Amino acid sequence: MKSKPRKTVAAWTLVPLMAVSASLHAATPQEQMHAALTDWVGAQNGVPASQVQVMPLDARVAVQPCAAGFSFDYPFVNRENVRVRCLKPNWQLFVKVGFTGNASQPAAAATVKAQQAAEIRQVVVAATNLSAGQILQRESLKLERLDAEKVSSTHYLDPNGLEGQEVVRAVRAGDPIRLSDLRPAVLIRRGEQVMLTVGSPQTFEISVKAEAMQDGKMGEQIKLRNLESGRTLSGVVSGKGTAKGL
Repeated sequence: MKSKPRKTVAAWTLVPLMAVSASLHAATPQEQMHAALTDWVGAQNGVPASQVQVMPLDARVAVQPCAAGFSFDYPFVNRENVRVRCLKPNWQLFVKVGFTGNASQPAAAATVKAQQAAEIRQVVVAATNLSAGQILQRESLKLERLDAEKVSSTHYLDPNGLEGQEVVRAVRAGDPIRLSDLRPAVLIRRGEQVMLTVGSPQTFEISVKAEAMQDGKMGEQIKLRNLESGRTLSGVVSGKGTAKGL
């Protein structure tokens, strides 16, 4: 009596299933930023990326896709905060980082020693008298030299990214700007008219008038209502009364 041939499954039939499985696990923009950020911080401080700890973001902050790739820098003297930038579309946010276990930071320690050895450093100062509640513009700030021993982790070393911040207290022209002097400003308030820009100058760009359905600070995603169609839209706050469409 002949036995019936056994049926086999061709190996190639598994490939589509593997492709589907991989697509289901595509990295989100936040996961992509997290991976790039840990690699960068690890390289800057001479520690493995696995020992870099990224603190959770504010629940209201959504990491947007970045077509141009992320860039990172330390905007302050301490290395607890990293500025994340994206050029396409243009946005930025600040992320707090740390290290797990007994991770050493030889590169960071060497950098700090080199900074302390320098006699003069540049810090951000007020270019004009600033009043409480004022929204900073680029021309409101400048860099000035200061004795290294007088520079602390409370000073800003780079004016980039400070536009749109709100001044908490009056600051005289020439005085250094400190972390406690600024806070994120509410650039769009609920019910205000907003100019929403969609697209880019390199391709095709249009602007429409919309009404803000919630308050928003620089870089935050908010809901807007198109004044012509009544449709609900989403946009990222890009300035006073302006937003970029998603």
